[in-house]
Amino acid sequence: MNPGEAGASPPRLVTFDFYTALVDYEGSLTPAMRTVCDSDADATALTRAWRARQLEWAQLSNSLQRARIPFRECTRRALAYTLARAGRTLADAESARLVAAWDDLAPWPEAQATLAQIKARGYAIGVLSNGDEAMLRAGLRRFDVTFDHVFASDRAGVYKPHPALYALPQRTLGCMATDVFHVAGSGIDAMGAKLAGLRCAWSNRGGEPAIGPDTPPDYEMRNLADLLGVLPGAATTPAPS
Repeated sequence: MNPGEAGASPPRLVTFDFYTALVDYEGSLTPAMRTVCDSDADATALTRAWRARQLEWAQLSNSLQRARIPFRECTRRALAYTLARAGRTLADAESARLVAAWDDLAPWPEAQATLAQIKARGYAIGVLSNGDEAMLRAGLRRFDVTFDHVFASDRAGVYKPHPALYALPQRTLGCMATDVFHVAGSGIDAMGAKLAGLRCAWSNRGGEPAIGPDTPPDYEMRNLADLLGVLPGAATTPAPS
């Protein structure tokens, strides 16, 4: 049931994927990557590969049935592997500097204004992310708006698309799945949210095809500003706190 449908209750909480929906990881990290690359290396391609390996480590953490590997450690291991493939080995200090750059990623240009308008309409907002809580709280310092909730993977013990992560708002706040509207940053995130019973919009900046054609998001957008045409003009019930 979509927010704008007749008879549909509006959501009370809007959650956002952090590393893709809210911030520009590639634009933020590529300059840092360039400082450790050979002059003829493609820093953008290496940054994208780093992100892909980071997510692979998160999925390994889900699959190995051991203790969760912290997201910062997934990030460090992914960086070491990516650069080793490129014939480059970093000193510990260089590696720590690049990993720390994930704490200071630039928001997308429209993010601040969009979030402010969503808050003004009466919704609570939160991040629902693969990040460690400390990483996410550091990253949120780049935003002018105050987030009401941080739903981090270390609180769930698993990474997306595991349903336990998408259930954190319900488990933490005692709300219903229908109270939550998730803004996904990837096709996998959108599929995971839908399979967990959440209403979902996918901020699909690259025009990527859906991962699961049988579980499409309720809405697909090219940037966050489009979300203002999706959510009702005001939340009619108090936001969960």
